[in-house]
Amino acid sequence: MKEPRQLILEFTPLVERDFTLAECPRWDWRQQSWFWVDIANGELWRYRDNQLAVRRWDDPLGCVAMWQEDGYVLATKSGVYLLTDWNADRQLIAPLVKTHPRMRFNDGRAAPGGRFIAGTRNGAKVGDKGQFYQLAVEDQLDAMPMYAWTCNGLAFSPCGKTFYWADTGSSVIYRADYDPATGSYGESEVFADLSAYEGWPDGACVDSLGSYWVAMYAGKSVLRISTEGQVTHVVPVPADNPTMVALGGEQGNQLVVTSAASGSAAGNVLTATVEWQGIAEPLVTVI
Repeated sequence: MKEPRQLILEFTPLVERDFTLAECPRWDWRQQSWFWVDIANGELWRYRDNQLAVRRWDDPLGCVAMWQEDGYVLATKSGVYLLTDWNADRQLIAPLVKTHPRMRFNDGRAAPGGRFIAGTRNGAKVGDKGQFYQLAVEDQLDAMPMYAWTCNGLAFSPCGKTFYWADTGSSVIYRADYDPATGSYGESEVFADLSAYEGWPDGACVDSLGSYWVAMYAGKSVLRISTEGQVTHVVPVPADNPTMVALGGEQGNQLVVTSAASGSAAGNVLTATVEWQGIAEPLVTVI
């Protein structure tokens, strides 16, 4: 097996600001902007035309996806919400029925075909594990048989027919067949076991060639994994706790990595340029 290549990049801050738990970076091709969340503070951040804006709720905000021209779908500790535009009041779509008080939505995104999928996290790690849910018509959250204490790493292949997800605690990445037209999916199988690498797999994305990029929490790195499940590149990141990685920007090759605060440093949002291109994030259309 070929050894992975270490890829040294020149990271700089996307914005000069500290965060508690920055997550879910996305390139918004509608508004030519970056957005992300600070989970612990219930904040949605947007960076456009060198201007930084924030929306804030008293509800931990796990992930966000795009809806229509300027709207968003939000997954929080209390449920899934619709924000029809940046300045609108949020509207409840479906509550999260919690089996434990520390259960909340964590990682999620729009799937090819327009369905919103998000996984939950049980921070107490007792009782029921978290799992993924798919938002269906009539505002129903359909439970998916994909379980982990912390559901993470959700991403789709460029063709939309492969669904990736990570069980952070076990350091295993899974994949399953996915049908964008119907939202149906197959049984999960192991895609990559990352237990030999420092840290744990957190948020992820896929590039235009189909390789899977994943942030390694507490590992100070991002890994690029081929479609065959082999780690091809290890990217050192100047952050203790990388949380998610995204590819986008005007040229498609801007890498953005969010991170969480550690005992010695705040969380931040970092960026670098790479030779690979991202794929356009779908809109949520099924609500």
